[in-house]
Amino acid sequence: MDKLPLFLFIIESTFQLHYRKNFYVMVQNKGVMTYNIMIVEDEPELISLYRMAIEEAGDYRVVECAVDGEEAIEKFKNTEKKIDLVVMDQRISTKKGIEVTKEILKINPEVKILFASADSMAKFEAKSLGVVGFLQKPFEMNRLTSVIREVLEPQKIVSEEEIAIERGQKYSLEKGYSYLIKEEKPFLAFDIFVDQVTHGFRGLCVTRQHPSKVRINYGLKRTPIIWLSQTGTEDSIDPSNVSKLVHTIRNFVRDNKGSVILLDGVEYLKLQNGFVLLMKYLNMINEIIMVEGARLILPVNPKAFTESEMAFLEREMRVFGKYDIL
Repeated sequence: MDKLPLFLFIIESTFQLHYRKNFYVMVQNKGVMTYNIMIVEDEPELISLYRMAIEEAGDYRVVECAVDGEEAIEKFKNTEKKIDLVVMDQRISTKKGIEVTKEILKINPEVKILFASADSMAKFEAKSLGVVGFLQKPFEMNRLTSVIREVLEPQKIVSEEEIAIERGQKYSLEKGYSYLIKEEKPFLAFDIFVDQVTHGFRGLCVTRQHPSKVRINYGLKRTPIIWLSQTGTEDSIDPSNVSKLVHTIRNFVRDNKGSVILLDGVEYLKLQNGFVLLMKYLNMINEIIMVEGARLILPVNPKAFTESEMAFLEREMRVFGKYDIL
């Protein structure tokens, strides 16, 4: 590309950025939802590039920027604005991104943090802290904005009541509990889930099985199904992005009080993330279930876990038994 189009592009983008900033001022009192973003990055040129891309992409405002770890913590602690998301680099001075993330989460455990770093060695530890994503530098700006949009404005799952059946309900699940079902194939788990959603409970099915096969095999017509898959298709979640799965489940149970969640494919999640990280996220989901008064059905193949891992799962959840059958 020659220099003239690039120059014109920068002028046009700068003008649009200026326009959007003034637009935000005009609509602040009209109920338009905007999101506040903080950038932690030691290269000023990248900060400018991120800011332009982010504010051009939607109703997002970059309200704070920091070039080192200490500055990031100080600004986050003292800002008068509610930060919705932090774009975090790892290789910054005074404190690395991982340490800054720990400090920020102590201040506000609910803030979302997206890593944008060339340091691939930090990816696992960042994920263990519950970050919403890890972008490996270099990356396209549209990749950054698409991830931000996905995190801050997740697609709303449409919930409908399943077609009711006349036979009596077979299983009783108490609200606020996560039920561990030990079986090599999730036949009982699906039977319990179908029993719940066909007797007035709204449900969300998360599964490793293809959604079309699930609908055919279990007669689910209206219940939303999320496929644990790396295909990137609509209504799928990458199994390595467990943070997104947690947010999806949280949003669903908040919108659908007393609902039931089936999480099938935990063995695959362990393979992709390791048991320690998986258990951290399962504990998050378990707490969401308790707080929101929902129900979780978790089928687990004992052969895929060690004895100590199974013991840990059994300690954290209620093992489904004969007393849960009506």
